[in-house]
Amino acid sequence: MKIIFFGSPIYTTHIIDQLRHLKYELLAVVTQNEKRGKRGKISKTPVALYAEKNKLKVFAPTELNDKKFIQEIQKLNPDLILIFAYGKILPLNLIKIPQYGCLNIHASILPKWRGAAPIQHTILSGDNKTGVTFFKINEELDKGDIVATHEFEISKDDDAISLQLKLSQLAAHHLEETIKKTIDDSILTKQDESKSSYANKILKDQCIIDWNESAEMIVLKVKAFVGWPVAEALILGSSVRIWSALSIGTDTTHKPGKVVGLDKHGLMISTKKGILNIQKLQLPGKNIITASDLSNSNSSFATLIKKEIK
Repeated sequence: MKIIFFGSPIYTTHIIDQLRHLKYELLAVVTQNEKRGKRGKISKTPVALYAEKNKLKVFAPTELNDKKFIQEIQKLNPDLILIFAYGKILPLNLIKIPQYGCLNIHASILPKWRGAAPIQHTILSGDNKTGVTFFKINEELDKGDIVATHEFEISKDDDAISLQLKLSQLAAHHLEETIKKTIDDSILTKQDESKSSYANKILKDQCIIDWNESAEMIVLKVKAFVGWPVAEALILGSSVRIWSALSIGTDTTHKPGKVVGLDKHGLMISTKKGILNIQKLQLPGKNIITASDLSNSNSSFATLIKKEIK
């Protein structure tokens, strides 16, 4: 079977690896266009870099409706287009090209958490399980008929980064059997609209922590936003990014936001309900450090904290 893959982030390369391992004819890889960052630096997606390294044909169109790009895809004449976290909605004239349609891999149990950020919303909602859904793309966002669904139990240690990796591995494991199923439209299942929910795109300002929330809710935000945009909180006047944290007890005797402890096990901050134990943190312009590093430090921030908890 001739396949064109659409994807952008690093974890989607697991699917490309599996396609190559299974000896499918990978005609090309399509990824998001190059972005111009600070100081005019051009950045390519991890998938673009992977494709170049492995000498795969790669497209990075600015517009998917671009006539030249559409013609290039038509010339390749794919049997199937496979999509995983590409980042843009495919237009109808592209969807109609492959003989067996377009198969999307979505990181949730559809119809729950349709949309741009299913993994983050799964964590924020405190869900116990998630999964991957393979479905045929139509003109509506994440509403196509389901080919296969595979569930996954979320562990207490999982965050957005670990779930991205585990779900991509789960999808890769079931890739061959699912591609075979796409040929038979009679096995497709309609989505139950009564069970649908939407995972809105995560915005930068959502990372700001409010100490008037519970410690458990803040932990969920830390896990959901790890990597990007990263949970951020004001601690003794400094803006601190929190990379790892735990919820301890239900203590409500201290004012929310008060520093109540620091040792090798964590930096403890009171919340509206419970204590947040910060295990990994990052000060502006600095590297990520552990609470143990901070406890052993003589920095101005560490000194301020130690004075506060005396």
